[in-house]
Amino acid sequence: MPPDAAAPLVPADILCALDAAIVEQGRWATRWHRALVCGLPPEEDIIADRSAFLTKFGRWYADHCDDPLLSQNAVRELWKAYEAMHRAACVVARTAEGNRIRPCDYDSAVEKADEFLVRARRIRDAFRKAVSDLDPLTGLSNRATMITEISAEYERAIRTDTPLSLALADLDRFKKVNDTCGHAAGDQVLTATAGRFLSRMRPYDMIYRYGGEEFLICLPNADRDTAEVVLERLRAALADR
Repeated sequence: MPPDAAAPLVPADILCALDAAIVEQGRWATRWHRALVCGLPPEEDIIADRSAFLTKFGRWYADHCDDPLLSQNAVRELWKAYEAMHRAACVVARTAEGNRIRPCDYDSAVEKADEFLVRARRIRDAFRKAVSDLDPLTGLSNRATMITEISAEYERAIRTDTPLSLALADLDRFKKVNDTCGHAAGDQVLTATAGRFLSRMRPYDMIYRYGGEEFLICLPNADRDTAEVVLERLRAALADR
């Protein structure tokens, strides 16, 4: 990655940004209302062109808008709602000094603010669940998610009379990596291992961070012979590195 390239976002980054954006929007709305109610000149950032980009959230979004996580339609629609809120609030603030504010303009600005907050909280809750379901180091599902999903797969296999295989994999001599190169190097090994496994698994297979250097692999519709083929492919892919 070039030195000036931004690191890819992870769900925790989105969650943090949305939490901050919701707090920031409340403070921004207070300043906007204060100017209207008290008959004060609106602050420059409120009436500026493209005022949405002058906020911390706006600058953060501009810096990361090309990131794959922000390309999701829900996030794109959130940003549209954010810009619409700022445009509507700007119209009201610009006409407020010495003029009567039209109720329809005020209502439109408030409605757009409400729409942004509803969307932001909904997406925040979705990313909060994603963060709680994922192992923060490898990005794989954690043990809590594993128990739920494997139980469902087991029930499905019984119900449909189809095979299901589980495998527990660990890394040989991983302790030596930590002892010799340090835990940061060990973390890199775990992350690389997870990525290598994911790139070689079937689309419907599942893998979980079981703990330490252990990974649990769930192979639906795989009998023993099929499971051995899949697992040998994963072992060979890792050995190649």
